[in-house]
Amino acid sequence: MSSSSNLSGLRAATVTRTILVVTVVVSTFTLITRLPISTGALGQLANETANYLAYLPIMGWMRPWTLLTVVLVHGGIIHLALNMFTLYVVGPSVEQALGGWRFTALYLLSALGGSVTVLLWGVLEAMVSSRSAALLTWNVGASGALFGLFAAVYILQRHAGMDTRAIVVLLAVNLIYGFMVSNVSWQAHLGGMITGAITTWLLVKVGNKKQYNGPRQLRRAHILTLVGIALVLALIAAGLYWYIGLPQLALG
Repeated sequence: MSSSSNLSGLRAATVTRTILVVTVVVSTFTLITRLPISTGALGQLANETANYLAYLPIMGWMRPWTLLTVVLVHGGIIHLALNMFTLYVVGPSVEQALGGWRFTALYLLSALGGSVTVLLWGVLEAMVSSRSAALLTWNVGASGALFGLFAAVYILQRHAGMDTRAIVVLLAVNLIYGFMVSNVSWQAHLGGMITGAITTWLLVKVGNKKQYNGPRQLRRAHILTLVGIALVLALIAAGLYWYIGLPQLALG
């Protein structure tokens, strides 16, 4: 796809453009403390904003919004640039296929799925060793949500009978990279990918049914599907926090 096509698609993709702009503004603000100058009170506010939005799994039960707001903060300019370039390339086509509100739900559910998977891994780690580094590690970035978009591309291409080899290779390379490089949350990647795939598959499956009398009934069915996925993820997270005793196991 050419850069002009990407720009044209981005102009039409209102939700993608909004997510991109908001993420760039918020992430850039939280990174001003990296500047080689004194930032004073503004730097303190930037630090507080980053801490308020970033996801620390062990504290997620007290800060549940961070399971989603983690997508708004990044570990550096390169991290932010790579993620936003990915959103710029992938987002418009998925938004065009699903529609704006379904795309928004897919993005948020994939982020939530990534965060819950990080929590799940931390709990499993704590069960084995009685202490979990994963539960005590800060998480930032939109990678979980973006892996959900990658998975959506695969499901949509499969549904359309298109060649999926390119997206499969892209997913595999990025997953392997997450396993091999330190300070990369492969758990969020994996969780976002699985959640994105399931969400898109269910949206397509529900949309294929013929019993709906018009778009209103179909929209209601899609809303119920998305709410159901969100409730399942929320219940998994609640169950994990209940299991670790909110959260005494990891703190030892």
